[in-house]
Amino acid sequence: MPEVPASARPPGRYRLLTGGRVVTPAGVLSPGWIQLASSVIDAVGSGPPPPRQSPELRVTDLRGSWVLPGFVDMHVHGGGGTSFTEGSEDDARRTAAFHRGHGTTSIVASLVTAPLTELETRAAVLAGLAADGVLAGLHLEGPFLSAARCGAQDRRHMLVPDVATFERLRAASAGHLRVITIAPELPGATAVIAAAARSGVIVAVGHTDATAEVASAAVDAGATHATHLFNGMRPLHHREPGAAGALLGRDEVTCEVIADGVHLHDTTIRLVARAVGPDRLVLITDAMAAAGMPDGGYRLGSMRVNVSGGVARLAGHNGSAGPIAGSTATMDGIVRRAVAAGLPVPEVAAAASTTPARVLGLGDRVGALRPGLEADLVICDDNFRLSAVMVGGQWLAQAPDGPPVSSPYEPIR
Repeated sequence: MPEVPASARPPGRYRLLTGGRVVTPAGVLSPGWIQLASSVIDAVGSGPPPPRQSPELRVTDLRGSWVLPGFVDMHVHGGGGTSFTEGSEDDARRTAAFHRGHGTTSIVASLVTAPLTELETRAAVLAGLAADGVLAGLHLEGPFLSAARCGAQDRRHMLVPDVATFERLRAASAGHLRVITIAPELPGATAVIAAAARSGVIVAVGHTDATAEVASAAVDAGATHATHLFNGMRPLHHREPGAAGALLGRDEVTCEVIADGVHLHDTTIRLVARAVGPDRLVLITDAMAAAGMPDGGYRLGSMRVNVSGGVARLAGHNGSAGPIAGSTATMDGIVRRAVAAGLPVPEVAAAASTTPARVLGLGDRVGALRPGLEADLVICDDNFRLSAVMVGGQWLAQAPDGPPVSSPYEPIR
Protein backbone atom coordinates (compact mmCIF):
# COMPACT_ATOMS: atom_id res chain seq x y z
CA MET A 1 0.00 0.00 0.00
CA PRO A 2 1.31 3.50 -0.73
CA GLU A 3 2.76 5.69 1.96
CA VAL A 4 1.37 9.08 2.89
CA PRO A 5 3.33 11.69 0.89
CA ALA A 6 6.07 13.27 2.99
CA SER A 7 4.49 16.71 2.61
CA ALA A 8 1.26 15.42 4.13
CA ARG A 9 2.80 13.54 7.06
CA PRO A 10 1.98 14.91 10.50
CA PRO A 11 4.88 15.85 12.71
CA GLY A 12 5.74 13.50 15.52
CA ARG A 13 7.55 10.34 16.48
CA TYR A 14 7.48 7.38 14.10
CA ARG A 15 6.61 3.92 15.36
CA LEU A 16 6.68 0.58 13.59
CA LEU A 17 4.51 -2.46 14.36
CA THR A 18 5.91 -5.57 12.70
CA GLY A 19 5.25 -9.30 12.40
CA GLY A 20 1.48 -9.21 12.68
CA ARG A 21 -1.40 -10.55 10.61
CA VAL A 22 -2.65 -7.15 9.48
CA VAL A 23 -6.27 -7.06 8.29
CA THR A 24 -6.66 -4.37 5.62
CA PRO A 25 -9.44 -3.55 3.13
CA ALA A 26 -7.36 -5.39 0.50
CA GLY A 27 -6.98 -8.56 2.60
CA VAL A 28 -4.75 -10.01 5.29
CA LEU A 29 -1.05 -9.13 5.19
CA SER A 30 0.80 -12.02 6.85
CA PRO A 31 3.28 -11.05 7.97
CA GLY A 32 2.47 -7.39 7.77
CA TRP A 33 3.70 -4.14 9.23
CA ILE A 34 2.23 -0.74 10.07
CA GLN A 35 4.23 2.47 10.38
CA LEU A 36 2.73 5.26 12.46
CA ALA A 37 3.47 8.96 12.42
CA SER A 38 2.21 10.34 15.70
CA SER A 39 -1.54 9.56 15.74
CA VAL A 40 -1.87 8.64 12.05
CA ILE A 41 -1.15 5.52 10.02
CA ASP A 42 1.74 6.47 7.74
CA ALA A 43 2.28 3.26 5.76
CA VAL A 44 1.10 -0.36 5.68
CA GLY A 45 2.86 -3.22 3.94
CA SER A 46 3.50 -6.96 3.77
CA GLY A 47 6.65 -8.96 4.28
CA PRO A 48 9.76 -7.58 5.96
CA PRO A 49 9.39 -4.04 7.33
CA PRO A 50 11.18 -1.14 5.63
CA PRO A 51 14.75 -0.40 6.70
CA ARG A 52 15.00 1.41 10.00
CA GLN A 53 15.36 5.05 9.04
CA SER A 54 16.27 6.38 12.46
CA PRO A 55 17.64 4.96 15.73
CA GLU A 56 14.75 6.75 17.41
CA LEU A 57 12.17 4.69 15.52
CA ARG A 58 10.29 2.61 18.09
CA VAL A 59 9.62 -0.97 16.94
CA THR A 60 7.06 -3.38 18.38
CA ASP A 61 7.18 -7.04 17.37
CA LEU A 62 3.59 -8.33 17.29
CA ARG A 63 4.76 -11.95 17.06
CA GLY A 64 2.03 -13.20 14.76
CA SER A 65 -0.90 -11.51 16.49
CA TRP A 66 -3.94 -10.39 14.53
CA VAL A 67 -4.18 -6.64 13.92
CA LEU A 68 -7.66 -5.27 13.18
CA PRO A 69 -8.94 -1.71 12.85
CA GLY A 70 -10.47 -0.29 16.00
CA PHE A 71 -14.11 -1.27 16.28
CA VAL A 72 -16.92 1.16 15.48
CA ASP A 73 -20.07 0.38 17.50
CA MET A 74 -23.02 2.42 16.26
CA HIS A 75 -25.58 0.97 18.69
CA VAL A 76 -24.72 0.79 22.39
CA HIS A 77 -26.61 1.90 25.52
CA GLY A 78 -24.19 1.13 28.33
CA GLY A 79 -21.56 -1.12 29.84
CA GLY A 80 -19.30 -1.61 32.82
CA GLY A 81 -22.15 -0.86 35.22
CA THR A 82 -22.98 2.59 33.79
CA SER A 83 -24.99 3.79 30.83
CA PHE A 84 -25.76 6.56 28.39
CA THR A 85 -29.48 6.36 29.15
CA GLU A 86 -29.28 7.59 32.75
CA GLY A 87 -26.84 8.90 35.32
CA SER A 88 -24.28 11.69 35.13
CA GLU A 89 -21.90 12.89 32.45
CA ASP A 90 -19.13 11.07 34.30
CA ASP A 91 -21.18 7.86 34.08
CA ALA A 92 -21.38 8.30 30.32
CA ARG A 93 -17.64 8.88 30.14
CA ARG A 94 -17.05 5.68 32.11
CA THR A 95 -19.32 3.78 29.75
CA ALA A 96 -17.33 4.98 26.76
CA ALA A 97 -14.03 4.17 28.50
CA PHE A 98 -15.25 0.65 29.30
CA HIS A 99 -16.02 -0.07 25.67
CA ARG A 100 -12.75 1.51 24.50
CA GLY A 101 -11.00 -1.04 26.70
CA HIS A 102 -12.77 -3.74 24.69
CA GLY A 103 -11.62 -2.36 21.35
CA THR A 104 -14.43 0.06 20.47
CA THR A 105 -12.42 3.10 19.50
CA SER A 106 -15.45 4.92 17.99
CA ILE A 107 -18.77 4.70 19.79
CA VAL A 108 -22.26 6.05 19.11
CA ALA A 109 -24.35 6.45 22.26
CA SER A 110 -27.88 5.07 21.95
CA LEU A 111 -30.87 6.36 23.90
CA VAL A 112 -34.08 4.40 24.46
CA THR A 113 -37.64 5.71 24.55
CA ALA A 114 -38.27 8.13 27.42
CA PRO A 115 -40.37 11.24 28.08
CA LEU A 116 -39.57 13.87 25.46
CA THR A 117 -38.08 16.39 27.88
CA GLU A 118 -35.87 13.68 29.36
CA LEU A 119 -34.67 12.68 25.90
CA GLU A 120 -33.81 16.31 25.17
CA THR A 121 -31.83 16.57 28.39
CA ARG A 122 -29.91 13.32 27.78
CA ALA A 123 -29.24 14.28 24.16
CA ALA A 124 -27.76 17.59 25.26
CA VAL A 125 -25.43 15.87 27.76
CA LEU A 126 -24.25 13.34 25.20
CA ALA A 127 -23.86 16.02 22.53
CA GLY A 128 -21.35 17.71 24.80
CA LEU A 129 -19.35 14.48 25.01
CA ALA A 130 -19.50 14.14 21.24
CA ALA A 131 -18.16 17.68 20.90
CA ASP A 132 -15.29 16.66 23.21
CA GLY A 133 -14.49 13.64 21.02
CA VAL A 134 -15.56 11.08 23.63
CA LEU A 135 -18.42 9.90 21.38
CA ALA A 136 -18.84 9.67 17.63
CA GLY A 137 -22.46 10.80 17.86
CA LEU A 138 -25.93 9.93 19.13
CA HIS A 139 -28.56 7.36 18.17
CA LEU A 140 -32.21 7.81 19.10
CA GLU A 141 -33.81 4.37 19.41
CA GLY A 142 -37.22 5.89 19.98
CA PRO A 143 -39.64 7.43 20.66
CA PHE A 144 -41.22 6.73 17.23
CA LEU A 145 -41.52 2.96 17.64
CA SER A 146 -44.22 0.30 17.42
CA ALA A 147 -45.86 -0.73 20.69
CA ALA A 148 -46.45 -4.15 19.11
CA ARG A 149 -42.68 -4.65 18.71
CA CYS A 150 -41.43 -2.53 21.60
CA GLY A 151 -39.13 -5.18 23.11
CA ALA A 152 -37.49 -3.62 26.15
CA GLN A 153 -38.67 -0.09 25.27
CA ASP A 154 -41.13 1.74 27.51
CA ARG A 155 -44.32 1.89 25.46
CA ARG A 156 -45.83 4.50 27.80
CA HIS A 157 -43.54 7.14 26.30
CA MET A 158 -43.73 6.20 22.63
CA LEU A 159 -44.95 8.97 20.37
CA VAL A 160 -46.61 9.22 16.99
CA PRO A 161 -43.93 10.41 14.53
CA ASP A 162 -43.98 14.17 14.19
CA VAL A 163 -41.54 16.42 12.34
CA ALA A 164 -41.68 19.14 15.00
CA THR A 165 -40.80 16.61 17.72
CA PHE A 166 -37.95 15.27 15.62
CA GLU A 167 -36.61 18.79 15.16
CA ARG A 168 -36.70 19.36 18.93
CA LEU A 169 -34.60 16.26 19.46
CA ARG A 170 -32.24 17.17 16.65
CA ALA A 171 -31.76 20.65 18.11
CA ALA A 172 -31.00 19.17 21.55
CA SER A 173 -28.35 16.97 19.90
CA ALA A 174 -26.54 20.09 18.64
CA GLY A 175 -25.49 18.60 15.33
CA HIS A 176 -24.41 15.23 16.76
CA LEU A 177 -27.52 13.16 16.00
CA ARG A 178 -26.30 10.44 13.65
CA VAL A 179 -29.10 7.83 13.64
CA ILE A 180 -32.80 7.66 14.47
CA THR A 181 -34.80 4.42 14.54
CA ILE A 182 -38.39 4.66 13.30
CA ALA A 183 -41.27 2.21 12.82
CA PRO A 184 -42.42 3.22 9.31
CA GLU A 185 -45.98 1.91 9.62
CA LEU A 186 -46.89 4.61 12.16
CA PRO A 187 -48.90 7.63 10.96
CA GLY A 188 -46.58 10.52 10.16
CA ALA A 189 -43.52 8.28 9.83
CA THR A 190 -42.91 9.00 6.16
CA ALA A 191 -42.70 12.75 6.77
CA VAL A 192 -40.22 12.25 9.61
CA ILE A 193 -38.14 9.85 7.53
CA ALA A 194 -37.94 12.41 4.74
CA ALA A 195 -37.12 15.26 7.13
CA ALA A 196 -34.39 13.27 8.87
CA ALA A 197 -32.85 12.18 5.59
CA ARG A 198 -32.82 15.79 4.32
CA SER A 199 -31.02 16.88 7.49
CA GLY A 200 -28.32 14.23 7.11
CA VAL A 201 -29.54 11.95 9.90
CA ILE A 202 -29.42 8.22 9.12
CA VAL A 203 -32.91 6.72 9.27
CA ALA A 204 -33.03 3.15 10.54
CA VAL A 205 -36.09 0.91 10.35
CA GLY A 206 -36.60 -0.93 13.62
CA HIS A 207 -38.96 -1.93 16.42
CA THR A 208 -41.53 -2.27 13.70
CA ASP A 209 -44.49 -4.44 12.73
CA ALA A 210 -44.33 -3.18 9.14
CA THR A 211 -45.05 -5.37 6.15
CA ALA A 212 -42.46 -5.75 3.44
CA GLU A 213 -44.30 -3.22 1.29
CA VAL A 214 -44.35 -0.58 4.02
CA ALA A 215 -40.70 -1.14 4.88
CA SER A 216 -39.71 -0.86 1.22
CA ALA A 217 -41.67 2.38 0.94
CA ALA A 218 -39.70 3.70 3.92
CA VAL A 219 -36.49 3.02 1.99
CA ASP A 220 -37.93 4.90 -0.96
CA ALA A 221 -38.60 7.81 1.44
CA GLY A 222 -35.01 7.89 2.69
CA ALA A 223 -34.40 5.08 5.22
CA THR A 224 -30.99 3.45 4.66
CA HIS A 225 -30.34 1.29 7.73
CA ALA A 226 -31.86 -1.56 9.75
CA THR A 227 -31.79 -1.54 13.54
CA HIS A 228 -30.77 -5.01 14.86
CA LEU A 229 -32.22 -6.97 11.96
CA PHE A 230 -34.88 -9.56 12.94
CA ASN A 231 -34.98 -8.41 16.58
CA GLY A 232 -37.99 -6.18 17.27
CA MET A 233 -39.49 -6.97 13.85
CA ARG A 234 -42.30 -9.04 12.39
CA PRO A 235 -40.81 -12.50 11.72
CA LEU A 236 -39.81 -13.30 8.16
CA HIS A 237 -42.43 -15.54 6.55
CA HIS A 238 -42.28 -17.13 3.12
CA ARG A 239 -45.47 -15.36 2.04
CA GLU A 240 -44.95 -12.17 4.05
CA PRO A 241 -41.24 -11.37 4.38
CA GLY A 242 -41.93 -8.36 6.60
CA ALA A 243 -39.49 -5.57 7.26
CA ALA A 244 -36.55 -7.96 7.63
CA GLY A 245 -37.08 -9.46 4.20
CA ALA A 246 -37.59 -6.08 2.55
CA LEU A 247 -34.48 -4.56 4.14
CA LEU A 248 -32.33 -7.54 3.21
CA GLY A 249 -33.46 -7.12 -0.38
CA ARG A 250 -32.57 -3.44 -0.76
CA ASP A 251 -28.97 -2.80 -1.81
CA GLU A 252 -28.94 0.71 -0.31
CA VAL A 253 -29.72 -0.58 3.21
CA THR A 254 -27.05 -1.56 5.74
CA CYS A 255 -28.13 -4.13 8.31
CA GLU A 256 -27.15 -4.34 11.97
CA VAL A 257 -26.90 -7.75 13.61
CA ILE A 258 -26.15 -8.65 17.23
CA ALA A 259 -23.80 -11.65 16.94
CA ASP A 260 -23.80 -12.54 20.63
CA GLY A 261 -25.26 -16.06 20.41
CA VAL A 262 -28.45 -14.86 22.13
CA HIS A 263 -30.23 -12.49 19.76
CA LEU A 264 -29.59 -14.52 16.60
CA HIS A 265 -28.58 -18.08 15.79
CA ASP A 266 -25.16 -18.41 14.20
CA THR A 267 -26.82 -19.84 11.08
CA THR A 268 -28.85 -16.63 10.80
CA ILE A 269 -25.66 -14.58 11.04
CA ARG A 270 -24.12 -16.58 8.22
CA LEU A 271 -27.25 -16.26 6.06
CA VAL A 272 -27.41 -12.48 6.56
CA ALA A 273 -23.70 -12.09 5.84
CA ARG A 274 -24.08 -14.11 2.65
CA ALA A 275 -27.15 -12.12 1.59
CA VAL A 276 -25.80 -8.61 2.15
CA GLY A 277 -22.02 -8.95 1.90
CA PRO A 278 -19.41 -7.11 3.99
CA ASP A 279 -20.32 -3.70 2.53
CA ARG A 280 -23.82 -3.89 4.06
CA LEU A 281 -23.29 -5.91 7.24
CA VAL A 282 -22.81 -4.00 10.52
CA LEU A 283 -21.89 -5.78 13.76
CA ILE A 284 -23.17 -4.09 16.92
CA THR A 285 -23.40 -4.89 20.63
CA ASP A 286 -26.68 -3.20 21.66
CA ALA A 287 -24.98 -3.41 25.06
CA MET A 288 -26.60 -2.14 28.24
CA ALA A 289 -25.12 -1.36 31.66
CA ALA A 290 -24.62 -5.03 32.57
CA ALA A 291 -22.01 -5.61 29.86
CA GLY A 292 -18.87 -6.80 31.60
CA MET A 293 -20.70 -7.08 34.92
CA PRO A 294 -22.02 -9.96 37.10
CA ASP A 295 -25.56 -11.27 36.86
CA GLY A 296 -28.13 -9.26 38.79
CA GLY A 297 -30.55 -6.36 38.55
CA TYR A 298 -29.92 -3.38 36.23
CA ARG A 299 -31.83 -0.70 34.35
CA LEU A 300 -32.25 0.14 30.69
CA GLY A 301 -33.70 3.63 30.72
CA SER A 302 -36.86 3.40 32.84
CA MET A 303 -37.11 -0.39 32.59
CA ARG A 304 -35.89 -2.87 35.20
CA VAL A 305 -33.71 -5.62 33.77
CA ASN A 306 -32.60 -8.93 35.24
CA VAL A 307 -29.41 -10.54 33.97
CA SER A 308 -29.04 -14.29 34.37
CA GLY A 309 -26.39 -16.37 32.68
CA GLY A 310 -25.23 -13.23 30.91
CA VAL A 311 -28.62 -12.75 29.21
CA ALA A 312 -30.48 -9.49 29.93
CA ARG A 313 -34.29 -9.65 30.05
CA LEU A 314 -36.98 -7.33 31.33
CA ALA A 315 -37.84 -8.05 34.96
CA GLY A 316 -41.30 -8.50 36.44
CA HIS A 317 -42.84 -11.17 34.21
CA ASN A 318 -44.17 -13.47 36.97
CA GLY A 319 -41.48 -16.06 36.54
CA SER A 320 -41.70 -16.21 32.76
CA ALA A 321 -38.86 -15.02 30.57
CA GLY A 322 -39.31 -11.37 29.67
CA PRO A 323 -38.20 -9.81 26.40
CA ILE A 324 -34.47 -9.57 25.73
CA ALA A 325 -33.29 -6.19 26.99
CA GLY A 326 -30.19 -5.31 25.03
CA SER A 327 -27.05 -7.40 25.45
CA THR A 328 -24.16 -7.86 27.83
CA ALA A 329 -21.73 -8.13 24.90
CA THR A 330 -18.65 -6.14 24.00
CA MET A 331 -17.33 -5.70 20.47
CA ASP A 332 -14.33 -7.96 20.99
CA GLY A 333 -16.73 -10.72 22.00
CA ILE A 334 -18.98 -9.98 19.02
CA VAL A 335 -16.02 -10.20 16.66
CA ARG A 336 -14.84 -13.44 18.25
CA ARG A 337 -18.32 -14.97 17.92
CA ALA A 338 -18.67 -13.88 14.30
CA VAL A 339 -15.35 -15.48 13.40
CA ALA A 340 -16.29 -18.67 15.27
CA ALA A 341 -19.60 -18.70 13.36
CA GLY A 342 -17.65 -19.00 10.14
CA LEU A 343 -17.42 -15.46 8.77
CA PRO A 344 -14.07 -14.71 7.11
CA VAL A 345 -11.83 -12.45 9.17
CA PRO A 346 -11.64 -9.64 6.56
CA GLU A 347 -15.45 -9.59 6.35
CA VAL A 348 -15.73 -9.45 10.14
CA ALA A 349 -13.29 -6.53 10.25
CA ALA A 350 -15.33 -4.73 7.62
CA ALA A 351 -18.59 -5.31 9.50
CA ALA A 352 -17.11 -4.30 12.86
CA SER A 353 -15.20 -1.25 11.63
CA THR A 354 -15.09 -0.23 7.99
CA THR A 355 -18.78 -0.40 7.09
CA PRO A 356 -20.15 1.31 10.22
CA ALA A 357 -17.48 4.03 9.85
CA ARG A 358 -18.64 4.62 6.28
CA VAL A 359 -22.31 4.65 7.30
CA LEU A 360 -21.59 7.26 9.97
CA GLY A 361 -19.59 9.44 7.58
CA LEU A 362 -16.33 8.71 9.41
CA GLY A 363 -14.65 6.59 6.74
CA ASP A 364 -12.11 9.30 5.93
CA ARG A 365 -10.84 9.19 9.52
CA VAL A 366 -11.33 5.73 11.04
CA GLY A 367 -12.50 2.21 10.32
CA ALA A 368 -9.61 0.68 8.37
CA LEU A 369 -5.87 0.07 8.50
CA ARG A 370 -4.70 2.25 5.64
CA PRO A 371 -2.43 5.28 5.29
CA GLY A 372 -3.90 8.61 6.29
CA LEU A 373 -6.42 7.28 8.82
CA GLU A 374 -6.18 7.57 12.59
CA ALA A 375 -4.04 4.93 14.29
CA ASP A 376 -6.94 3.15 16.00
CA LEU A 377 -6.37 -0.59 16.13
CA VAL A 378 -6.74 -3.74 18.21
CA ILE A 379 -4.37 -6.65 18.71
CA CYS A 380 -5.83 -10.15 19.13
CA ASP A 381 -4.41 -13.62 19.72
CA ASP A 382 -5.13 -16.71 17.62
CA ASN A 383 -8.54 -17.08 19.28
CA PHE A 384 -9.38 -13.41 18.75
CA ARG A 385 -9.07 -12.59 22.41
CA LEU A 386 -8.00 -8.99 22.88
CA SER A 387 -4.39 -8.34 23.85
CA ALA A 388 -4.06 -4.59 23.35
CA VAL A 389 -5.91 -1.54 22.06
CA MET A 390 -4.41 1.53 20.41
CA VAL A 391 -6.35 4.80 20.18
CA GLY A 392 -4.87 7.69 18.22
CA GLY A 393 -1.44 6.09 18.17
CA GLN A 394 -1.30 5.41 21.90
CA TRP A 395 -1.74 2.05 23.63
CA LEU A 396 -4.33 1.88 26.36
CA ALA A 397 -2.65 1.10 29.65
CA GLN A 398 -4.51 -2.18 30.16
CA ALA A 399 -6.38 -4.45 27.77
CA PRO A 400 -9.21 -6.60 29.16
CA ASP A 401 -8.76 -10.38 29.27
CA GLY A 402 -5.13 -10.03 28.25
CA PRO A 403 -1.70 -8.96 29.44
CA PRO A 404 -1.03 -5.30 30.15
CA VAL A 405 1.11 -3.32 27.78
CA SER A 406 3.72 -1.90 30.15
CA SER A 407 5.09 0.52 27.54
CA PRO A 408 3.67 1.76 24.25
CA TYR A 409 6.91 0.76 22.56
CA GLU A 410 7.65 -2.63 24.09
CA PRO A 411 6.69 -5.95 22.47
CA ILE A 412 3.38 -7.43 23.49
CA ARG A 413 4.28 -10.36 25.71
